[in-house]
Amino acid sequence: MFIEFGLIVLWLPGVSDVFAAALWSADYSLLLASNDYSGVNLHGGTGKSVSNSVGGSLPGDALLEASGETPEQIAAHPHPFYTPIATFGSHYRLEPVAYGLKFAGLFSGGTLLKTEFSTKLEAAGVNATAYAAELPGGQTSVIILNKAAVTELEVELDFGRGMGGVVEIETLQAPALESREAHITTSTKIGSLKQGKCSIIISRATGLRLTVI
Repeated sequence: MFIEFGLIVLWLPGVSDVFAAALWSADYSLLLASNDYSGVNLHGGTGKSVSNSVGGSLPGDALLEASGETPEQIAAHPHPFYTPIATFGSHYRLEPVAYGLKFAGLFSGGTLLKTEFSTKLEAAGVNATAYAAELPGGQTSVIILNKAAVTELEVELDFGRGMGGVVEIETLQAPALESREAHITTSTKIGSLKQGKCSIIISRATGLRLTVI
């Protein structure tokens, strides 16, 4: 099954062009994958083409103008607001939504594993989700998305008593949820499993991927 998704409500400055959208797109993509969807298409296109499709102007531009921004300030925003790849005239730039898709794509080719981790996090009142996969090379990998704006998350992952190996970590991050940027760090090793377990602290508004290699 393949799903195509786009909502005008998401074409808003400060909502779909900020880091919160990166966590959302990663979470949404992995949620669909865990429910056996074969792909996801988040609407894109140039600012002009999307503007034409909704009557000639972008709703987000009107909101910015109403808030007092000048035409020059409005032009400094990515267009359209909800897009993996933004246009600035003839230039293109990856937006936070795209980084979320790239982060979820680190599971590409793998097999999603059934886990109750997200359910346990939600039951504890934690604003976070978790997904696990067996990668094509046989490694076990876990992605945890801490969507809380101010709260760190400390977790202990149990890969099984007989599991050994070095844990490699990658991070999806930005200074804050409202930042108009996103970054995926290069891999770093944090040490070996101890009796199959690993403890980790996940900063607020951060995605973490841990892989046992």
